[in-house]
Amino acid sequence: MPLNSLIAGQFAKPTGLMGRVVTSIMNSQNQPLYEETARHLSLSGSSMVLDIGCGNGYMLNMLARRYSGMFSGIDISESIIRAASRRNRSFVRAGRMSFAVANAVCLPFEEAAFDRVFTVNTVYFWDDLYKTMAEIRRVLCPQGLFVNTLYTNETLARLSHTQHGYKRFFREQLVEAARRSGFEVSVVPVFDGKAYCVVCRAG
Repeated sequence: MPLNSLIAGQFAKPTGLMGRVVTSIMNSQNQPLYEETARHLSLSGSSMVLDIGCGNGYMLNMLARRYSGMFSGIDISESIIRAASRRNRSFVRAGRMSFAVANAVCLPFEEAAFDRVFTVNTVYFWDDLYKTMAEIRRVLCPQGLFVNTLYTNETLARLSHTQHGYKRFFREQLVEAARRSGFEVSVVPVFDGKAYCVVCRAG
């Protein structure tokens, strides 16, 4: 398998030693996007937060240190969920954080379980954009926020590994999918225009 294809597969579903390496690289590269996402989430101490595609739990750890809310993370990789649980063992033991192996197209949560949901650079790997957006709306409280942060297609085109297995979406597609699911939507460029946040408020 070509190296770039292998790397792309690890970004989609990190496993084993290479998965741990890739998630460390991912956390470093995504740091500016994590900060922008956190800013648009407008968290409070009582927030109930879900991270879709949480990786090794880096951003959840960052948020839990800043805010006293409750945090959950899902990922399709069982091994990376174990890594997230280890990273955040103190928050898990305190009952402030939980993790589950799950696909975003079928979230293992009750309706209106969260008032904040976010994801950073995972939409490229979703099985079904519209079904996933509907699931996110289902688990959000009325007036809850979903922040979908991703690189522009122009940025993706400059990266070699993103030419393998990454779905490309136009902003208009993401906005349409969100509105169809009952969200009010705004799009905010971030990271010097290399990325953007699709900020969705549940109606």
